[in-house]
Amino acid sequence: MPKINVLIAEDDYFSSLLIKEFLKPYDINLFFAKNGEDAVKLCDNNKIDILITDIMMPKINGIDLMKKIRKNNPEIKVIAETAYGTKEKLDEIKKAGFDAVVVKPYKKEDFQNTFQNIQKILKVIKNNYSILI
Repeated sequence: MPKINVLIAEDDYFSSLLIKEFLKPYDINLFFAKNGEDAVKLCDNNKIDILITDIMMPKINGIDLMKKIRKNNPEIKVIAETAYGTKEKLDEIKKAGFDAVVVKPYKKEDFQNTFQNIQKILKVIKNNYSILI
């Protein structure tokens, strides 16, 4: 089975490093974008399975990024990350259609549990798809 491709769309360098560190135990391909426009370009040129995006990003915010990318890639799984953990903001994010939300500052365990759950879903989808071919 091919490796899972994960795009981290995060404008904060240290947050990107932290997420990269959290995902080290997984056998995945990582891509990085510093803003929403770069993330769209990477998704247009690569088969991305999971997008991890900050909500507050330059050029295209995380909610608009998710919607834009899902137009061409509806099966992509998207994890939102945000420092705005108010009930109203979390409700807005969930209603937008994200597969999961991780609130900053996040704990390694919370982030890895979220990622593992989405990774399991992708493996089932990919295994079923390969059976159909």
